[in-house]
Formats: sequence, structure tokens, C-alpha cells
Amino acid sequence: MVGPAHGVELSEGGEFAGYRIERRLGRGGMGVLYLALEPGLDRRVALKLIAPEAAADEVFAHRFAEESRIAASIEHPNVVPIYAAGEEGAVPFIAMRYVAGADLARRLAKVGRLDPPRAVELIAQIGGGLDAIHVAGLVHRDVKPANVLLSGEEGGEHAYITDFGVARNVATESGLTQTGRFVGTLDYVAPEQISGGRVDARVDVYALGCLLFKLLTGEVPFPREGEAARLYAHLNDPPPAPSLYVPEIRMALDDVVIRAMSKSPDDRYPSAGDLGRAAQAALRGETPAVPERTVATGAAATRTAETAGPAPEPTAPTQAVGGGSATDATRPVDSGANRRRWAIAGALGVAAAIVVAIVLASGGGDPGPSDANEGAGGGAAGRSGPKVAAKPEPKPLPKSKLIAKADAICADSQRRYVAIRDMESEMSTDVPYAEALVRLARDRTSSLRALTPPQPLAEPYEAYVAAQKRVYATDKQALAAAKEEDAEGVEAARELRDSEDALRQRLAREIGFSVCSTPQS
Repeated sequence: MVGPAHGVELSEGGEFAGYRIERRLGRGGMGVLYLALEPGLDRRVALKLIAPEAAADEVFAHRFAEESRIAASIEHPNVVPIYAAGEEGAVPFIAMRYVAGADLARRLAKVGRLDPPRAVELIAQIGGGLDAIHVAGLVHRDVKPANVLLSGEEGGEHAYITDFGVARNVATESGLTQTGRFVGTLDYVAPEQISGGRVDARVDVYALGCLLFKLLTGEVPFPREGEAARLYAHLNDPPPAPSLYVPEIRMALDDVVIRAMSKSPDDRYPSAGDLGRAAQAALRGETPAVPERTVATGAAATRTAETAGPAPEPTAPTQAVGGGSATDATRPVDSGANRRRWAIAGALGVAAAIVVAIVLASGGGDPGPSDANEGAGGGAAGRSGPKVAAKPEPKPLPKSKLIAKADAICADSQRRYVAIRDMESEMSTDVPYAEALVRLARDRTSSLRALTPPQPLAEPYEAYVAAQKRVYATDKQALAAAKEEDAEGVEAARELRDSEDALRQRLAREIGFSVCSTPQS
């Protein structure tokens, strides 16, 4: 029976294309996924049936057949193997390895976020799988937690990238399909996919950077209310720094995320493997030993560099794939400090509301039953909106507006502190209290840093923000000491904080602030 929106509905014990259906695993924007048994081999497979409304389009059907053929040829330890692809009763299907376990979306729903070493290890594995996909000339275009399957024991899982129902051979310049579908998930979608620009392997690098941020912090990069606000943020807002959310994260990992999420594809890592290696090196406090290069070929390749060599075999499943006969990148890398300053300036700013004429159909990324393959249901579909021009450099605020905005930020911070103060206990090593103070200082620092002063106040305002950042740093020191149950360390950090806050108040008075010149929460 063909459903109106989700493809063929099969029952337990039934057959489709020779496969015996055991149960349905899940459904998404592109089709339905079943657990099935392959006769003769007694092998369980994840059987994905493509939605009829997608399959009915001739362009889609042609692309599906072509990409399935290419995807089935990919052999990599971090890519879910595709066993077969075809049509049955005019319904396209893919049979792939069934991975029993959990997908990354469910793991995050369970634990919130991952420790940096585990997060980086998984990103390196996923990056290696994406490199293999790019070498084959495909672009995934829907990298997200639900499309990463996990097998093995918790804490030592093996990652598989999946869902080739969305990946396609990028034969056109547009970020949209010719059928008008927008492919991707809003929390991980690259700017050029939104604006209808040319799509190549670097959209997956952007999404992988978003995924690294999610693994490190437990939050999506741009948690905005409404679809339009999230689209606007991907197009215009600076990439966020993970350490603003989790203070113990190394700032070197901030640089990795910020570069991966650069608005311009040319400023990102040339390959997903490069991103993974950079994250591993940042965790060790080193620089990557392997030169950066693109590995993408054919239609997935970038305009500036295209390679034809296959990716070499990884030395271990957890390592990213290299680039074979790839060319070294010639673009100079921006300094991490500059990228971080730009990110912190707007990491937590409120996205402005815009009108975007786009109709979206959400993909299957929400946590559900425990089968790993179930999350690989598909992406979002809709229609292209108008291209949005790049955001211009912010104009300096008049002095009166600068004072009004800064004092409003400080007033909000004072109000929040009233609630936080109620949770303070007699223990100086009270971790929840210290964490709340860090979050408050982080938000205040970021919001103040995002304001642009008029030229006569540029230098004193920069000094004021620098003092606020030092206050934030002492709060992080106090939190670290509290976690170690080091009461003396907490007191020392708090004393230093009082000293830095006194300087901040003096600098605020010199500028002309009112609320900001009072003691900080």
C-alpha cells in the first residue's frame, strides 16, 4: 500500500524486492526505513524505500540511480556499506548494512554532550568517511547526528556516516535540486545551500563543524526561535566558540569550529579529514602533521582545486582518510585569534527576524527507538527563498545608543544574578553556583563585545570589554577550582575577580555608563 506522504507501508512478514520485512525502523522526509532479511544470505539489512512523490520526478529518479551506483562502490570503515539499489513497483529502494545500536542523536539525547577527546575521535572518524564520499564525487549535504550510526561499547563506539538518500552527485551549480527541494537540516546547513549557491564538498565541512560544536557543547550552533531566524544566523551571524558554553574546552578547538563554519567556503578546511586532523591536533596542543588538501573529485570538487587520486587507506578506523594525490592548499589560514574575536563578538547575539519564502519539511532526526539505522530517514525539503545579501560591517553606534545598549545588558545581568544568588550555598566549592556565574559572565561578555563603539570611544571601550573578559576568566578559574574541591583556589579566584571588577567599574564610569559602573553580579 502506498501512503500519501511517506512511501510504501509494509507489514511484518511481508516481502519487498525479495527482502522479508521484520519491522519498520523509522521514517523521514525522503522515505521509510525497514529492518529486513535478505533471503539466501540470512543477512539483516536496513531497507530504505524512497517516498513516491520524490521518485515520481524523472530528474530525481535519474539522480537516485546514478548516486546509488556510485555510493555502492564506496568502501570505507566509516561509511555504511550499500548492498543493493533498484526499483520495485516503481518505488526506488536501497539495501544497506543494518547497524544495531544507537545513532549519535540518541546518544546526545542521553548524555547531553561528549567529553572533548571522545567528540574529537568521532569527528575524525566521520571526517574520514566523508572524505571517501567526496573522493567518489558525491556530496552528502545532510550531515547531522541522526545520520551518524554508532556500534560498539559506549565510550568506544565506531561511527558510520549514512543516508545516501540525500547525498547526490552534484551535477549542477545550485544548492537546490532541480525539483525545488531544499536538502539538509537547518541546524547544520551551510550558507551556500540556503542562498542557492554552488554546492561542493565544503558544505559537508561546514556541517561537520556544526556537529563538532554540538558534540562539545550539547547545543546547536544557532539555537534561534523560528526557521527564518536560524537561516539568517547561518547566513550572517559569526560562528560561535564552544568555550563560551563549556569553559574547560581548549580555545584551540574554538579555532577549529570557527574555521570549519566560515561563511565563505574558501576559508574552511579543504577537506573533512583536514578538519578531523586539526581537531585532534588542537586537543594535543599541536599542529597537524599532514598538509591540508582537497580530496574531492568530479562534481564534488571545489572550483579552485580538483584532484583525481583516491584517498589512501587509514592507518586505523578512527583516523581520518588522507588525500592520495591531492594538491596542497595554497590559501593562507586566518589567525585563530582573529577568528575567535569575530566569533565571540556575535556568538550569542539575537538573530534579527527576516522574511524568507521557504517551505520546509523536516527530516527524521529526533530521538526514537533504539535501532541505529532508524535515524537515517532523510532531510528537509522545501522551496528556495530569495538570495540574502552578505551582512555589511556593523556601523558604530552613537555614544548615547552605546550607553543605552550596554546599560541594558548590564541591567539584565543584574536581574539574572538575583536569581543565581539564591542558589548560593555555604560551601565555597559549590559547583552549580560557580557554573551559573560562568554562564552569566559569558553571556555578558559576549553581548558587550558585540557592540560597536563610535571612533572616539573605541579605545576606552575596548579596554572596558577587556576588563570584562578578565572578570569572566576569573569566574572560569573559580569554577575549575570548585570542581577540584579546592576551597583556597576558589577564594583566590574570587579575590582576583573583585579586583578586576573594580577596574571594570572605573572604566565604565570614564565612558559614561550608569548601570555598568555599579558592582557586577
